[in-house]
Amino acid sequence: MKWYSPRKDFYVAEDYFSREVAQGYLKEILHLGEDALKGFKHPDLKANRFHLRPKYPVSHYMCFGLYWSPLDYFYHLEIPDQKVKPWEIPDWLTRECVKLVKEKFPHHKSWRAETTLVNFYQASKKMGWHVDKEEKNHTAPVVGINFGSSARFYFEDEEKSEKSFILPANSVYLFGDSARMMRHAVGAGLKKTLSPESHGLLREGERLNLTVRQVSP
Repeated sequence: MKWYSPRKDFYVAEDYFSREVAQGYLKEILHLGEDALKGFKHPDLKANRFHLRPKYPVSHYMCFGLYWSPLDYFYHLEIPDQKVKPWEIPDWLTRECVKLVKEKFPHHKSWRAETTLVNFYQASKKMGWHVDKEEKNHTAPVVGINFGSSARFYFEDEEKSEKSFILPANSVYLFGDSARMMRHAVGAGLKKTLSPESHGLLREGERLNLTVRQVSP
């Protein structure tokens, strides 16, 4: 495992999980995604207060804990069109994230995992520039986990200059405090970078990315 910091209050760890552990986590997430009500889906978006022609860039997504809807950019206790609660955040995911926040942001003693957005990027799919601002606490760290293929991660540094680095497969990342409201984007999965941990579960260029957040103040 190797840690580095692209900018202040932004941390990345390569090869974070062992192969066996990563495969187990990935298998569980993909299994949950198969559920017809709570699993992966792609919303039929309509014009909203943010976009006249909205288009969610991810092929499939689902949530754990609170449900974030790209239809209204709000968090919900239930999946709006299904009227069921999302999956609970898996215990292992909460445990891993609390450990990461405690290590890199120890002053956030009350941080808690309240929602997880699980984005399944098929080959060529990417996420454009945005700011994670729907949460009420704009300093509480966001914890990300990237399974599958590597991708280029774009971000703004302290001087608002655009920079980037390769976000490896089987990696974790955290940004909070001064980096919490930074603009960022993620490119499409890079060819021939599928991690050994994902062989047989994902295809070349595919990524499964989890972002875990505290929603309340």
